[in-house]
Amino acid sequence: MSFLSLVAHAEQNQIFELTNKTLHDNLLVKGKLYQADSTEFPEEFQDIEQWLIDKKPLEENSPFGGQYWFVVKLVNKTDYQDMVFYPYNTVMDSIKSHLYSPSYSQQVETGAKFQTEFDFHYGNRVFLAKDRPHYIVTLFTSEYFYTPAKLVMVPEETFDKKVTRENAVLVLCLGFGLALGFYNFLIYLGSRDVTNLYYAFFTISWIFAWSFFFHIPKELFDIDNSSLHWVGFTLTPITNILFYNHFLKLRETAPTRAKVSLFIGWGAAAGLPLVMYSPGFGFLWASLVTGVAMMFGFYVGIRSWLSGFKPAKYFIMAYLAMFLPNMFANMTNLGVLPPIDMNLYLLGLIGTTLDALLLAFAVADKLRILNEENHELTKNLEVKVQNRTQMLEELTHELRDANEAKSRFLANMSHEIRTPMTSIIGYADGIILGDIEPRNHAKAVQVIAQNGNHVLGIINDILDMSKIEANKLEVEWIETDLFSTIANVESILGKQIRDKGLEFKVMYQFPLPDKIIIDPTRLRQILLNLTNNAMKFTEYGTISLIVRHEADKLRITVKDTGIGMTKEQASKLFAAFSQADSSMTRKYGGTGLGLNISKNLAQKLGGDITLSSEIGKGSEFTVTLTSRLASNARMINDMLDLIRLPDTGYQETALPDSLCGKVLLAEDHPDNRALVTRILERMGLEVTAVANGQEAVQATLDDEFDLILLDIQMPVMDGTQAISIILATGCTTPIIALTANAMDHEVQRYMKLGFSDHLAKPIDRSKFVQKISHYLQLDLDDDVELSSLELTKLKANFVKSLQDSIHSIELQMRAKAWQELGLNAHAIKGAAGMFGFDSISASADKLEQEVHKKIEADIVSCTEQLLSEIKLVFKNEH
Repeated sequence: MSFLSLVAHAEQNQIFELTNKTLHDNLLVKGKLYQADSTEFPEEFQDIEQWLIDKKPLEENSPFGGQYWFVVKLVNKTDYQDMVFYPYNTVMDSIKSHLYSPSYSQQVETGAKFQTEFDFHYGNRVFLAKDRPHYIVTLFTSEYFYTPAKLVMVPEETFDKKVTRENAVLVLCLGFGLALGFYNFLIYLGSRDVTNLYYAFFTISWIFAWSFFFHIPKELFDIDNSSLHWVGFTLTPITNILFYNHFLKLRETAPTRAKVSLFIGWGAAAGLPLVMYSPGFGFLWASLVTGVAMMFGFYVGIRSWLSGFKPAKYFIMAYLAMFLPNMFANMTNLGVLPPIDMNLYLLGLIGTTLDALLLAFAVADKLRILNEENHELTKNLEVKVQNRTQMLEELTHELRDANEAKSRFLANMSHEIRTPMTSIIGYADGIILGDIEPRNHAKAVQVIAQNGNHVLGIINDILDMSKIEANKLEVEWIETDLFSTIANVESILGKQIRDKGLEFKVMYQFPLPDKIIIDPTRLRQILLNLTNNAMKFTEYGTISLIVRHEADKLRITVKDTGIGMTKEQASKLFAAFSQADSSMTRKYGGTGLGLNISKNLAQKLGGDITLSSEIGKGSEFTVTLTSRLASNARMINDMLDLIRLPDTGYQETALPDSLCGKVLLAEDHPDNRALVTRILERMGLEVTAVANGQEAVQATLDDEFDLILLDIQMPVMDGTQAISIILATGCTTPIIALTANAMDHEVQRYMKLGFSDHLAKPIDRSKFVQKISHYLQLDLDDDVELSSLELTKLKANFVKSLQDSIHSIELQMRAKAWQELGLNAHAIKGAAGMFGFDSISASADKLEQEVHKKIEADIVSCTEQLLSEIKLVFKNEH
């Protein structure tokens, strides 16, 4: 329904009594509207009835302009005669009115095209005689019709006060707006914060918009341009949206809402050309887009406030202040709500001013919070600097302590390795030079083997530590015989403990499963470390292993009656490179790695190690590990059940008897080849020995073998190439890789290539014999040792070949034939290890690694070191 058509239902010729109570009633709803086919007014009061005969009632009007007649008949029953005929709540080009009474008539006019009698208000003074009938005939003429117009008769005295009051509110609102806009623009010039700039644009746009609806351009500058009426309201959404996008940081916190809001704002601004072309369209467009923009802005403010942005509370209050009156006015403008007796323009202006004021509070609150945060940051800066300085000092101390610990470790490690190596080299030299009588050779070899195993244990600890630090330590969950594992620990350390004069007990707390799922190698390593540690620090008394199993947890306590330790010493015990204190290292020796490795292994196995200790009374190390029962596990309830088991794991492992079988050995180093061949022949095996992979392939084509031992790195054709060809011929013989590369990932690679198993160099004689026997499916005996004469002869041949090695290495270094040098180093490494020349083996291993890195300076340095070691051995042997 259109705004003027609301009066179309008034009864014709009904006289409206204007009383003190009905003084403020809207006359438009008391009279009637007619189509304006002409603009001629009646001459006198008596002519009006005749004049109305040919007038057609107006059923509907258009916001796009036109002409309409309004006629109302009334009688003045008020206490006043000097009145103001006041059209308000609208903007029109022309409002011409004639007031008729039987004895006189008056003509007045107001509107945008005329200079008004009252500042910033439509309205004309009229005389309305008491108790006399009057006709008011008004012609509305305009290019546009906006909000529902209101017509009232107001006593002149009252109207003067009303104008003064409303003008004061108008000036106050517009003054606030100008002041806030100018203030924020100045802030922008100083801070370059676009939030303040967009706020200034927003205030300018709404001041410009409202100024036309209070006739300010006409009153002050005699400007009446209807194309500008809705420009301000059309630009208000985009200026406000640009403001709150930066104020609420929507692009960072809610990019989707930011995009939607900008779409609404620029969409509203896109209608600007049509708004300027057609003020009627501008009225509809501005009403629509400001309503949508206000609702979405209110939603955005609530979301920002709920997300924790505190200044958004003022933003919400600002939107409520503008939202309520303007949405009410918009709904009235669009005909959704009925007209009311109130100046909606002034109400909307007050709401918009409050909005701008509260938005200024929001900006100020944001600045306040930022200032408080900056003040807090400044206030705490010194404290933070002090804390950071303290942290750096603590870190420096930690790094210094770590460096000192590693330095102590290296010094200690040097001692730990040099001591057994002195025995190994001394006894070996004594045998070679004849200082040790033949009848004492066996004892000397036993000492060499014992010290060699000690050095190997140190190296294994270092490798495990490096794997732990690189997070590459691997565990294998397999079926494990619990009692065999414990028996193995007892067999290795039991005699040593008893030889020291200590009592060694293994105490089983039954029931216990015979088979569990765990990594047996790592379990054995943990127990050996803990038991060996207990033996080292116990001078008299007992060392006990207490074994129990409950709720998928294996708990083993290693208890001793040793020296014990303080809580401070215990807190450092599991750190790498650490012992209780430096005096312990000097007195008892050790690398300080064993307990750290054990704790990491326990954690890898789903458990941990705890310690309870008391000075002078001893220590208890309890290792708790995750261990499920095997599918075929049996519960052992007492020692009688344990004794009845077919194999408790306590029996000695025998070495092989004479075997039968044909073995193919591919080994490039002649001395290695001769040594392994002699060991195999002592086992009763028929051996075919070749020097490279090509010869090995040819041998498998010419003959059949029961077992193939294949070196990995060989000239002409290496082991990985040879096995692919051998397998391609259809050979199903087990093939074992001989390699110094015993890392897990290397072994897994060999298995994927088709190798059945692997043997690490230098060869452990017992493991070598057991593995050969396993693949040939033969029984074991205990004597495959070479005679001292045979071993000396083979060793002498190797030493003799070192002269050729020196020559070939020097040629390869001068020619920078690094690949050939690497292969040569690999061959020397394996052979030297086989014959006990560990220093040469270590130097060759380092050279081989540097060749892979391809750094020439390091290769030359390692080559010179290897040549020095070889020449030293060659000199000593001759």
